[in-house]
Amino acid sequence: MLSGPSGRYDFDLAEFPFFHFDKNPDQPLKEAITYTDTITGKDGLAVTREWKVYPSAAYGFGGPTTQLVLYDLLQLYIEQGCKGNQIQFGTLDNLLQRRGIRTPSTRDYQRLRRDIEILCSCRFHCKNAFWDRPRQAYVDMNWQLFNSVFYFKEKPQGIQSEMPFGFIEVSTVLQQIARTRGFFTLGFPAPFFYKLKPLEQRLSIYLAKKFMSQSLHQRFVDDLAQALPIDAKRPDNVRAILKNAANGLIQKQVPFLASFELRKSTRESKWLAIFHRRYTPQASNHPVEDIQKVPEPINQLVRRLSEVSGQPEDWRWWRKCAEQLGQEGIDLAIGQFEETSRIRRVERPGAMLTKILKDVAAAKGLSIGRTAI
Repeated sequence: MLSGPSGRYDFDLAEFPFFHFDKNPDQPLKEAITYTDTITGKDGLAVTREWKVYPSAAYGFGGPTTQLVLYDLLQLYIEQGCKGNQIQFGTLDNLLQRRGIRTPSTRDYQRLRRDIEILCSCRFHCKNAFWDRPRQAYVDMNWQLFNSVFYFKEKPQGIQSEMPFGFIEVSTVLQQIARTRGFFTLGFPAPFFYKLKPLEQRLSIYLAKKFMSQSLHQRFVDDLAQALPIDAKRPDNVRAILKNAANGLIQKQVPFLASFELRKSTRESKWLAIFHRRYTPQASNHPVEDIQKVPEPINQLVRRLSEVSGQPEDWRWWRKCAEQLGQEGIDLAIGQFEETSRIRRVERPGAMLTKILKDVAAAKGLSIGRTAI
């Protein structure tokens, strides 16, 4: 049994191929990465969203250690209540000690500064980022995760004289995400994450998001390799690398993954990666005996509503909504909630989600009896 608070992560970054794990850090990838997914647009239309991220001019996209630094900064931000526009990390030594590096070398400090520089300088350009319902418009946006970073030192030279006042500025977009949509639960604590290999870490984040709503996740290997990413050229090497990463998670007993298989699609003649969920990767605040009485499809919807609202204690209300509206109605409500969260701050997410659920019910000629939260 894993102990300690679960790590959390951003919904969109969980599927974006932001980091690269190749063996040539001295020749970093300098070309922009393009990735596409879909959003729910006007009248429920599925619309292609295009992400393009531009690397740090000096260091490219970064790799395994950059991934760790982003993970640590997000955990710090959450621990500090996601308040304001700063993440207080104190010193570089503090960040390194979080992952068990007790006696850092000069190279460790230099690499950490490089990784922070990468996170501050990479920029996202997004076409059709979301559908702005009040303005009836699709939104294109350019943004970044972090702005400036500040280090404090007692002496003009050297890194051993750090003072514990260091902080990094959070971009307005990431602040908005934290205040409204929030971050999803990974289902395991930081010490477990640190023990995983880089691609295992990346795959665990991806699967944690998918398993929030799916008991079985399958995707063509070529598409999954692009999303993680796996940079091997030969298809058989891609499959072998993916299989090793998935088996590594199973052997290390990542809590939510039951099994994995590769299978060739008879219809498409393409390889499929198939992941079977053990259980939803998030802490449950409702009694076990009550959960067992809820059918699994409804249970999945309840967990999604609990996660989105940030109010798992209201699981009985979310169950009532799920039972009356079903998969289609809940998907529609969560889509509307996420669109609203992107364009303005939602002070009371539970109340907003409740209102949307009631509106969806009314449109279906139903009535769900409850006063606003």
